Amino acid sequence: MYEFSDYFQKELRDQPYRAPGEELEDYLRLLDMILESYLEFRGLGTQKKLFSRGLVITETEMGSYFEMPPYYRERDICDPVLSEAAEEAFGYISGRAERTEEAGAGDLLRIAPLKKRFELDRTELFAVLLALSAGIDRRYERIFGFLQDDITKGTPTLGLLFSLVCRITKREGAEQAEPRPLDEKMYRYFLVPGEDTEALNTPLVLNPSMRRMLLGLPDRDGGEEGTFHVFREEEGIPLFFEESARELSRVLGGGRYACCYLESSDADTVQHVAYRAAAEQETELLLLDLKAHMDLSRARQQEALSALFLKLKLSGGIVLARFPEIDGENGAASEKDRSLVSKYWKLLERISAEAKPSVVLLYGEAREPGVLAVRAVPALRIPAPSVSLRMEIWNHFLTRREEVRIAENVVIPDLSDCYEISYGTIRHAAIQAIAEAELKEEPVVERADILEALRQLNQVSFSGLATYVKPVYTWEDITMADSQREVLKAACDRYRLRNRVGEAWGLKKRNAYGNGVSLLLYGPPGTGKTMAAQVVGNELGVPLYRVDISRIFSKYIGETEKNLSMIFDAASKADVILFFDEADALFAKRTEVSSSNDKYSNSETAFLLQKIEEYDGMSILATNHYNNFDSAFVRRITYAVHLDNPDEEARYLLWSTILPKEAELEENIDFRFFAKQFELSGSNIKSILYAAAYMAGAEGKVIGTEHIVRALQYEYKKLGRLVERSAFGPYAFYLNA
Repeated sequence: MYEFSDYFQKELRDQPYRAPGEELEDYLRLLDMILESYLEFRGLGTQKKLFSRGLVITETEMGSYFEMPPYYRERDICDPVLSEAAEEAFGYISGRAERTEEAGAGDLLRIAPLKKRFELDRTELFAVLLALSAGIDRRYERIFGFLQDDITKGTPTLGLLFSLVCRITKREGAEQAEPRPLDEKMYRYFLVPGEDTEALNTPLVLNPSMRRMLLGLPDRDGGEEGTFHVFREEEGIPLFFEESARELSRVLGGGRYACCYLESSDADTVQHVAYRAAAEQETELLLLDLKAHMDLSRARQQEALSALFLKLKLSGGIVLARFPEIDGENGAASEKDRSLVSKYWKLLERISAEAKPSVVLLYGEAREPGVLAVRAVPALRIPAPSVSLRMEIWNHFLTRREEVRIAENVVIPDLSDCYEISYGTIRHAAIQAIAEAELKEEPVVERADILEALRQLNQVSFSGLATYVKPVYTWEDITMADSQREVLKAACDRYRLRNRVGEAWGLKKRNAYGNGVSLLLYGPPGTGKTMAAQVVGNELGVPLYRVDISRIFSKYIGETEKNLSMIFDAASKADVILFFDEADALFAKRTEVSSSNDKYSNSETAFLLQKIEEYDGMSILATNHYNNFDSAFVRRITYAVHLDNPDEEARYLLWSTILPKEAELEENIDFRFFAKQFELSGSNIKSILYAAAYMAGAEGKVIGTEHIVRALQYEYKKLGRLVERSAFGPYAFYLNA
């Protein structure tokens, strides 16, 4: 029952394989031939059986066992007839595989490429076939359980493998082939390693990635656990970081280093550069999630590694991994962190030694970890994109969809200058803005769509020390003198052009401090300082955060500086405007040192002044008491705008324009009279008009003079001013008694 002709068609010997999987089917026929022979050898179909079919060993079975001479007890020796049939089968399959390759159809083969690439001998080949058969056909489970004397052991073992190989292996001077451990490569690429890879009862379990490959199934990107995947960049994206890509290509092409460190906090930038460098080397880029891998159980880690090793062995690749960030004061890592880093390095060294790729490490911080110097790992810094490069990136991603139009209020040069952001942030913001535009009836990307996407991507946490303020006011909403407006617009222009002009004319190189802009708004209460801050935020399209000064100060030494550092450190990681309202509490004049409190108060003021100067963004400070400001700070501020109480003409403009157009007013309200009679600030006028609107709404009427008079009376009482009936002239009868 195990002759060659019973399993193979001799007339096909000189024919190539015509379909995928035919070669594998022939190998499984060979396995069936050997298994059937072994079943007969072990007593199948005879009255006398050499071993138990269950979990209980009887006395009769033990007696029959000792009836045999010692040499033959459970000895698996070569069967000459089977050996010759197997030799013929091996020649038959190899011959057809050669014909297939000669016909240019080598992609139809599954086993031949593996034998050649991994130099598999017959024992290793049969290990793969046994492990594969158990996973594709349930009948093999029962056969293996029978042969291994335990129906619960449906997985083939190392012992069974040796027994089958012995049956077809001729040895000079001895009929039995000595068992030997499988080569390490088998557990690296083909088999899932167990606790003991040398014991005869070690199960042979095929690596899932290898099983899918042998069966011609699409590979699961990253293996069963998905700890790595092949990175493929979208088509049509130009190379933005040419110099960095060239430097990395030189390192990868040199073959001198096993690892390379890329210094950049933006994962998208690193992937973009590494992908282009890998393409230059004509190989793939594999993204490895180190943390996800280390979180797996040991057995799962081995499976995931086997999948990665197999991928590297068969198709090569550059592995890109994010190196873990280490927490610790002043860079001093804890013992736990150092242990974790050591484990990461051991894993990376295993990977780099496997297929000898260059492992590119992505570290989240813009500094070179000391651990790299110990291992002589070269570090390449990918610089943040310049303002001109940011313009190229914005232009590419905002204009790649022909069916989506860009609104006129989207000024790409201004976006590029105001937002010093990474390639990845620009890319994601543009994609998000386009996605929002496509939901509209007419797909148009508006400025507001981009700004909202940027705000979501640049989420910043100030730990309660500052809160986001949504700017709702524009230049049309604020009333101020032309001279004040000019200074405010000059501050906006300087911030908007600080990179373009600064880089083109070399001004940034001569700046000893930061490249930011500071703006001081001062004047009496209610003159529109907060409104002006919102106008600036709206004009620049940069998120505005109001600093909670009450939470900054602390009675404990050093806590105030710590809070200030936290604010500026968080702001430096995102493009935001810091708004310090009532800032005279922070920048009060420094006093003569007569006590320890004076000493520490002065140091806090100096520290804050230093932080303002170092900050590259915009800082807006508002105060009601300009004279209380420290003169040293005033000298260093970029712009100062004095907002005074409005004159009669300005008050008239405020009275007639503050209410929205939707508000219903009775005709001929004499706003000129109220502007002339009452010297009020803009915030007072707004408070009066809004109060009048709610009064009218409660009465079910339109807003009339009577509502304004009563609201004005309430406002005067709130301010502690005397209400003179004569000042209300012909409208005095509306006053409450």
